[in-house]
Amino acid sequence: MKTFFYSLTVFLLFSCKKEKSFADKIILHDSHHEKLNYQQFNEGIDEAGTCIIYVGKDTSTIELKYYMGMMDPPPPPLGFVPDSSYRKREQMLTGFFYHHFNRIKSSEKPVTFDSLSGQNIEMSYKINDTIPKYAYNLETGTIKKYKAFPVFIKNISGKKLILQEFKSLTLAVLNDQQKWQMLSNDNVMVCGDSRIQYQYWEFNPNEIMVLSVNFLKGKDKGKFKIFFYDHSTEAFLMNYDKSIIEKQRNLFELK
Repeated sequence: MKTFFYSLTVFLLFSCKKEKSFADKIILHDSHHEKLNYQQFNEGIDEAGTCIIYVGKDTSTIELKYYMGMMDPPPPPLGFVPDSSYRKREQMLTGFFYHHFNRIKSSEKPVTFDSLSGQNIEMSYKINDTIPKYAYNLETGTIKKYKAFPVFIKNISGKKLILQEFKSLTLAVLNDQQKWQMLSNDNVMVCGDSRIQYQYWEFNPNEIMVLSVNFLKGKDKGKFKIFFYDHSTEAFLMNYDKSIIEKQRNLFELK
């Protein structure tokens, strides 16, 4: 009887042990250590910056800085001479953002993007970790600092994946109809880009993306998933204000 109890205990311990992830050993370094806030609804309308922190294979030390965009900025006009305010702004941005992603390519013909699934990418997240999400407010010229958590995506396909340009990950909540509904922290109208089918980047084998998703302010508890195009994470619980569902401009349900 004692032997059976001991065997059962060991089995339960191993069954309840959290499955290891490729992201377990990744450490993010924050050199600013500043106070973080929840992003308010519609606060991000006039903000620039992506959720992308890092793309590559060397995850030994990753600085918590973000890419301003995936498309590299155009060169300054001929004869441009930066004044003191421009230099001050660029110095401020350099502490929080990378200006050049250097991986977007253009095609003369429409690109066929790879479909994503658990067969070619692995997604992980650390909902118990709080990291800063930086954004640049175009109206005020200031850096906004939000509470976020890290998300990790690894290419496990053994080949290059052809992907679209993106700015942020898609957050979805399980609504009252038991459908996964896309949830935005704003209700702005998003316009499409006619050139998106002609621009792409290559996610190389065994490369890892380190990204972030903002926490939502509120006391309601909801079930969420993070979508990266066709694929999503496992469901997890997170606080939010349920009234945000009613503020959405459109209803988009995801599979």
